[in-house]
Amino acid sequence: MKHSLIIIGLLIMGLSQLVAQPLTFEQQSIGFAVGIPAINQNNVTSRNPSITAQYEYGISDKIGIGYIGVGGLLSFAGAEYNDQIMNTKYSNKYNYTLIGPRAAYHFDMVDLTGSTAWSNIDVYGGAFLGLKFESFKYDSPVTNKQEKENNTKLATDLFAGIRYGFNDNIGAFAEMGFGVSYFSVGVNWRF
Repeated sequence: MKHSLIIIGLLIMGLSQLVAQPLTFEQQSIGFAVGIPAINQNNVTSRNPSITAQYEYGISDKIGIGYIGVGGLLSFAGAEYNDQIMNTKYSNKYNYTLIGPRAAYHFDMVDLTGSTAWSNIDVYGGAFLGLKFESFKYDSPVTNKQEKENNTKLATDLFAGIRYGFNDNIGAFAEMGFGVSYFSVGVNWRF
């Protein structure tokens, strides 16, 4: 099965023409990614990779040197870490879900550089503003039982990314940011 998927993927890439452009007016894109979650705990012993689904819709004709897209994002991540209080170790689990709208500016690199070498690359940057649902499960040193706590917070992110189009519809992308994950990679479909 694994070899069949690799062969199918290579065939799709081999048969594809490299003609992707930045997300333009009325185009839509769906993407799925995995990444390194943005969890800042000093004593993290394991992290679950962030799993992200995103949607984007091109809302403008060309403005300046690019196009504007808006959409939404849904992401899950988690970690486990240990605390030690008076020689007693305690296990803690932290999971979070982010959901909300995001907007991005897609640079027309062909027009900007004057080179068709950029014709299959989409460079973009943007912002996210949404909600972060947190769930903590921890061993309480007071009750010696596992406790649970849930919080909802405002979440923000600034991100920059690059998409590589294998053809007009299928591509791969990488993003850097600080809200959902520090770095993520994924695939996207345009229609």
